[in-house]
Amino acid sequence: MSNAIGLAFHLYEMGAINKEDTGGLALEWGNADVVEPLIDLTLERKGIGELLSQGSHLFGKHFGYEEEAVQVNGLEVPHHDPRGASGMALVYATSPRGACHNQSDYFFVDVGQVEPTLGMDFFSPHDGAKKAINVKKHQDWRTIFNSLVMCLFANLEPQNVLDLIRLTSGVDWSVNDMLLAGERVWNLKRSINNRLGLGRSNDRLPKTFLQAFQDDEEGESFIPDFEAMLESYNEARDWNMESGFPNPNKLAVLNLDFAIKDLYSQG
Repeated sequence: MSNAIGLAFHLYEMGAINKEDTGGLALEWGNADVVEPLIDLTLERKGIGELLSQGSHLFGKHFGYEEEAVQVNGLEVPHHDPRGASGMALVYATSPRGACHNQSDYFFVDVGQVEPTLGMDFFSPHDGAKKAINVKKHQDWRTIFNSLVMCLFANLEPQNVLDLIRLTSGVDWSVNDMLLAGERVWNLKRSINNRLGLGRSNDRLPKTFLQAFQDDEEGESFIPDFEAMLESYNEARDWNMESGFPNPNKLAVLNLDFAIKDLYSQG
């Protein structure tokens, strides 16, 4: 909601929309009094609220400013900027459900919360392609949390999770077994999305994150080298560089042979 309303304010200040579009509301930055009416209009799907209820992607597209929406594949980006924690660039762009930090809260890793038993190293928040393998492992790890319906904030150590799995199911996994299961689920989700039409061109960042944000205190700016990061990520995942599909050998190794025909029967 805050993302969609933020876009409405942004377009208003750009002159792309006016009071005629907003039903008389002046969407001037800092004018908090108009936020509650905007939420009410959205809930009731009245006036500009009908457009806001469709999300920032379609809201921006309606007014001809789709590229101004801070979203990936229709889902608004949460409040973790990859210009501060670059690993989130890959998380947002490759998440199976759009820009979602619940698929990997990698920003914690970028500030030092590294779990060594997962085979992860610490890299600077502004490092680029070399952290792609880290992001891949962290996504696989958080996929296990999502599959078990565990809160990410609990952030249990891998051995604790393995003990819980063993006690509740009798499955005696190693850390590598667990990560392999997470990788299998991640690639299955990817294959489903690929089958439904998503591909390499959907692995992108909103325009905002590819523009430098000036740091007033340090006088420095940073933009993640996204294309280099994505290339290294595809290599780590063993995904086709052009299509973004998991390569057949990768699917076979993960016992997802049934997906090979679906994805590659059309050439």
